[in-house]
Amino acid sequence: MAAIIGNGERKLEVSPSIDERAIDHHAEKQIGNVMPQPDLEHLALSAALKLAREEALALVNLHNAVLADASQPRAVGVIQIATTAQKVGEKVAARLVAANAKADATIASIETATFAPEGVSQFDQEIRSSLKAMTPAERTKEIADALAGNDMALLGAVLRAPRLLTGMTAVELEALRHRFREQHFPAEMKRLERLRKMRAASDVAGGAFVKLVNEAADATFANGAIAARSKREGALAAHQQGA
Repeated sequence: MAAIIGNGERKLEVSPSIDERAIDHHAEKQIGNVMPQPDLEHLALSAALKLAREEALALVNLHNAVLADASQPRAVGVIQIATTAQKVGEKVAARLVAANAKADATIASIETATFAPEGVSQFDQEIRSSLKAMTPAERTKEIADALAGNDMALLGAVLRAPRLLTGMTAVELEALRHRFREQHFPAEMKRLERLRKMRAASDVAGGAFVKLVNEAADATFANGAIAARSKREGALAAHQQGA
């Protein structure tokens, strides 16, 4: 991102969000002497953010060095920055897209595997019809009893079907699915939560990186920064000559 420094000159800065620690923060923690199993999705996202951070810092350093170099024409410096920014952007984007896609595929896989009990019962239709005919209070009690008793026939009939077939509201159905998942897939749900948080952090970092690259590649921005610096240095030189 760009900041305005004291003399009015704009300066590129790396957002704190472009850091692999934003991903690692959500990784599974070691408990006692038990080391967590390596999570390939976490490793891919972390490596992508590490690359983004390193390339972002290198781009900012290049930008600052070019602006400080009075030995080459302004146009040359602008082209150098813009060309490098484009290459860096493509390199990091490819890595981020691949890591995000890997995590998204795993998230979708976990969601699908924990969506409802496996299999289809021959009594699914009768169960749904019976639940739909109940009052909301009766239906709530029946479903609570099914959860407590691990009645997969009833739970499966409800969770595999659209809510209208059982008379439940969307909120009720999703609340039931959440409780079912927490009860029967606790490890998967913890991992799903970690991956979702990692993906959110990756999106924030990716957006910040794209913004940085666009600013570095913006000829107007680079020209403005160089012009501001030239003006400042010219004023300083005139002051020194008049002293």
